[in-house]
Amino acid sequence: MSDSFKKLDAPEAVVKNADKLLKPTSYDIRAYVGEPGNFFTEKAVLTPEAMETIGRILGCQEFVLKSGMRMSLKVGDTVVIGYDNGPTSKPLAKAMAKGLNSQGVNVYDIGTSSSGQVYQNQNQLGAKAHVQITRSHVEVTTNGAKFGISTQGVHTYLLEQMNIFLKEGYPVRNLPAEKHGKVTDKIKEGRDIYFSKMKAVYGEYFSKRDNSKTAVNLFGGTGLQYKELFLDILGKDTLILGDNIDVNSGHLLADPTRKEMLAKVPGLQKALDAGKRIHSFDLDADRGSLTEGSDALSVSGSGHYLGDNLAFILADHKLKLALPALRKALKEKGVNETNLKAVEKIAKTFYIDPRYTGAVKKYIESLGGTTVFHPKGHSLWKETITENMKLIASLAGYGSIDEFVQATGYRDLQIEASLHFFSTDTADGIPRDDAVENIFILEQVMDALGIDKLADYFKTVPSRFATKEIRTVAASNEQKEHITAEAVAALRNLFSGRQGFDVTEFDGQIRVDFTEGFLMYGMSNTSPKLTFMAEGETVEMRNKALAFVLALHNELKRKYDDKEPMDLSENDFFTKDGSYEMSAPDSVYLCDKRAQEFMDHCGLDKEIIGF
Repeated sequence: MSDSFKKLDAPEAVVKNADKLLKPTSYDIRAYVGEPGNFFTEKAVLTPEAMETIGRILGCQEFVLKSGMRMSLKVGDTVVIGYDNGPTSKPLAKAMAKGLNSQGVNVYDIGTSSSGQVYQNQNQLGAKAHVQITRSHVEVTTNGAKFGISTQGVHTYLLEQMNIFLKEGYPVRNLPAEKHGKVTDKIKEGRDIYFSKMKAVYGEYFSKRDNSKTAVNLFGGTGLQYKELFLDILGKDTLILGDNIDVNSGHLLADPTRKEMLAKVPGLQKALDAGKRIHSFDLDADRGSLTEGSDALSVSGSGHYLGDNLAFILADHKLKLALPALRKALKEKGVNETNLKAVEKIAKTFYIDPRYTGAVKKYIESLGGTTVFHPKGHSLWKETITENMKLIASLAGYGSIDEFVQATGYRDLQIEASLHFFSTDTADGIPRDDAVENIFILEQVMDALGIDKLADYFKTVPSRFATKEIRTVAASNEQKEHITAEAVAALRNLFSGRQGFDVTEFDGQIRVDFTEGFLMYGMSNTSPKLTFMAEGETVEMRNKALAFVLALHNELKRKYDDKEPMDLSENDFFTKDGSYEMSAPDSVYLCDKRAQEFMDHCGLDKEIIGF
């Protein structure tokens, strides 16, 4: 008997918040849930009612991919659901499950879990799709969801399709109770199968290795679920930090990019002083940083390594070790030279983030690699890597990715500036940003390259002087969008087509590379924040470039009456790092001497800027 349908008929408040819940510029859901002790009130955007509605849409909608292919969940399909250890995550996960069940979709509840375990359990438990409920690294007043069907993440234009479904009240399945899906408790089974995989793949290697320098900062998040796994694989004497933190108290955020948050973790500075190399997670453990050295957490310290730092290491591994080994394996298999060259062309490509230092591009190309700027967004990166793996497997004469990787052992490694480190699995070849597993991978990679002290390694690669990604609150999303659009247009008009300047645009973000550095301007997809960066070969050039982009930013804020000051808690280098000589960033305008010197250096006519 075919299914009957009825109108979605979502709650009025949920429909009203459609554009805040399902943003076509975002790669997941992230929205306001209320205040501690007062969650899910009428002011909240992401509520159990909203999540149940999203579950009903996800369980029924036919998504149309850019390729023209269609995908959807069918009656009887199963979705793995996990969630972080925040106060609103479990009720939101239950609401999502309820919505999916109403559409005949079953749910495997794997409990409090990392995003990496959710992704891996989808395959390990034989599910069709996955959902992770998490706020990732932001305040407890926000929560969200990451989800995907098969290997396809639901993001940006697919979220827009869900947005339309919600606003238009498209029909959903009208199933009798006996055809509703069920929730099955898979907490123990999901954890056991994940642990078993990790021990089988990495246990023997680390049992024979000196792990005394390695420490893990769980940051009070879902990484707590894996404390015993680290002790089992790295040894009972492994230093575990951040296991007694209440990450929901507001005292700190589990953000591995931010030094000021790491400094709040008890015992972390002492561990650095003792020579430990510390891996730190965010709340859902899909991103991880690496920190080493006593002065790493100082404002000007260089021992806290983010995505573009780790990119040097991954590029070294890919181009010096992984690619030659792959070529050798395929040559022994008898793959012809034409196909070998085609495989090599794909495999030597390293994706670089618009927020990377320009030194990464320079270094990779010096090794014979190819660099391609990639739009930010973890789902987008995984899509690209998966398609590349499919093509490599086909060119190599294998019927599937999993056959290819099991025969060759090839693993592609790529990383976003935001610390989403994507490693293709050696069992199925699918890329996952699993910060738990990536600790083991990264330590093996550093061993293979002979890296003992990171400071010594980074002396051997090119470096520049770059700001961090500056993120500062806008007065509203509307002002944020106006300011960003005009800043992007201004930079495009000033630099496009000019000799010596390369202009790259991605989804409302722009980067201008010049011989001595780069400028970047964009906006956050997940919060009402404006973002920008600057870099130079010298401190002086960095400061001039920063003064120019900061002046452009301030001129536009003034134009659109955005009086929100620079967030100096997140960007404290302005006041704490004297090398910037820019302690009052809100007062920097185009009349600033450094901004004018930058314009003179670039040959810009001050009159054409328009302010």
